[in-house]
Amino acid sequence: MNKRLKKKQAYKKYIRDIFIGYETMLENPSLDELKFQYLHEETILKRDEKRQIRFITRDKD
Repeated sequence: MNKRLKKKQAYKKYIRDIFIGYETMLENPSLDELKFQYLHEETILKRDEKRQIRFITRDKD
């Protein structure tokens, strides 16, 4: 398998994991935060003071 295809599949898994994590947080209100990483990017699902789920995506150093 070539490098480009591996990166594409890893990115698809990253996106899929984020949505599965979101569904998990909807089903389980006691979860406050989940983190997902892909190469130099990090996505955090976090509950705010109103207990709503917020997405934060940032570049890792």
